Amino acid sequence: MDWSWTHLASPERAVVAAAVVARLVAVIVVGGLPLTSGTSVPVRGAAVLALALAVWPAASAAAPAADPAAVVAVIAGEAVVGLGIGVAVAAIFAAAAWAGTLLGSVSGLSWADDFTPEGDPQSAGMARLAWWLGLAGFLATGGHVHLVAGLIDSFRSLPVGVAGSAGCFADLASTVAEAPATGLALALTLAGPAVAAVLAFHIAATIAVRVGRVDPGQGLFQSLASLVLLAAVCVAADAWIGGFATLVHGPLERCLVDIRP
Repeated sequence: MDWSWTHLASPERAVVAAAVVARLVAVIVVGGLPLTSGTSVPVRGAAVLALALAVWPAASAAAPAADPAAVVAVIAGEAVVGLGIGVAVAAIFAAAAWAGTLLGSVSGLSWADDFTPEGDPQSAGMARLAWWLGLAGFLATGGHVHLVAGLIDSFRSLPVGVAGSAGCFADLASTVAEAPATGLALALTLAGPAVAAVLAFHIAATIAVRVGRVDPGQGLFQSLASLVLLAAVCVAADAWIGGFATLVHGPLERCLVDIRP
């Protein structure tokens, strides 16, 4: 197959190239590529360009010749597909942060903020720490390579220009709807051991205070619970770092490859 710029500049292939960029932009904008979350626009633009170059051979080979007259419809359809894939992938990756938020709330680190409009959604930094631990494990196991490969395969399983075919959007909507539930299940799996440790501490401390008839003082329980939480996370660091990558592999594959026309 001819990969020259003349081949790319043909009207049909130019539409495919624009549609590829539209899908990738939508994926990155909604957080489908965790490494670009919170980065500047030039960094995201560079990521889109690099991914477009990587997926172009597969996308061009799989895509039917697009009608230049339908360029708006094709690009809009690919943007919708990219949004769906990006939201589903972002929901899976958010599992680590959700687990951290749950731990921060259970330990009492965010109770004071839960009743104020300006409450900290990061639960005293635990959500961000958990997110970085999960991302570190994902990168350490080569997950970013599999994620890029999954994006390339998504252009084979769902070629450019077939987004409007019967059943495609229904399958995409089903995948997007299932992603938050999958992410929540992963979050509960990750946070379960640490939550159990913190709850056990709260129960033991409450019994000790009742039996001893002592006043623990304001903030003492929260301080001790934070130490218990930190110890639980340190002990379970391998599960956070290595386990997260293992847990998200299957759901990510379903989000990227299992959507078919």
